[in-house]
Amino acid sequence: MKQLGDLILPDSMQWKNRYEWAPVAQETSRTLGGSNVVWNSALRGGRAIDLEAEGDSSWLTIEQVEAIYAMAMQAGGVFDLVLDDDVFQVMFRHQDQPATSFTPILPHSIFFNGIIKLMQV
Repeated sequence: MKQLGDLILPDSMQWKNRYEWAPVAQETSRTLGGSNVVWNSALRGGRAIDLEAEGDSSWLTIEQVEAIYAMAMQAGGVFDLVLDDDVFQVMFRHQDQPATSFTPILPHSIFFNGIIKLMQV
């Protein structure tokens, strides 16, 4: 099951960037003597979660699109995201505009493809 807040999402939506994030920050620099110094730190939050409904395999209804859009318009809104057995606290990624993008599958259709850009908080 996939759910954002109280809204049930199509099970066919895909988390496209699931494996493009590691919870580690790292910086390196050189000392004047030429040695390499490495700093590591565990990250908390900020993981990008892009959910996509694409092609003929996954569609959103106009009601789902309007509900997602209404959630995205809540400044600072934090929502539970359920993806099968995982639950995340997320907010919309407005720094990566547009945070939501939907396109009708046919002109004047009530079914849409699109992307929802979230980040874990």
